[in-house]
Amino acid sequence: MNFYIYPFYRFHVMCIIPIYKIQHLTHQSIDLIPIHWQMILINTGSFTQTIISLTGQKIIIQASQKKYNQYKQISKIIRCVWLETTLYTKITFARSLWILLHNIRTHNIINIKKAMGQSLIKYKIDTYKQIHELYYAYSKNIERQFKHKHNLWGRKYTLYYDNKSYITIQEFFSPKIKKLFS
Repeated sequence: MNFYIYPFYRFHVMCIIPIYKIQHLTHQSIDLIPIHWQMILINTGSFTQTIISLTGQKIIIQASQKKYNQYKQISKIIRCVWLETTLYTKITFARSLWILLHNIRTHNIINIKKAMGQSLIKYKIDTYKQIHELYYAYSKNIERQFKHKHNLWGRKYTLYYDNKSYITIQEFFSPKIKKLFS
């Protein structure tokens, strides 16, 4: 599933693993992805809630870009955000493409300046998350923002509402996340 999301930051992908291939990897191959990264990358729950549970800190959303297009009855929003702890430590860069049909309930409820997962949980909106692929990449711009020179793990997934594709998200995670498991 190829959804193009405006890049904002340039990523150099070294490896893309389609999620359906994860099931077919041998134990030796899956061991190439450290267990703490597997827990983050393959988790279908709320990433923000996971980080809140691991850190005990509130997560702050810093929007770095938002673009809005409308064509007939379909609106598209491209959103780029940083997730930070209350200590201003950037832990994730996420970019998303929202396809909004007018009068969709979730569009009226979700605050674009807050974590999506928390809004979905708060308002008990039933969605399904389908993870498409995992990334191993690097980006000089993202490294600078994370203040850490290291390759990045990431993933791309789509949220479905009423069996319709609603939001496609790419997330790239700070290498500092692995310290949360220590």
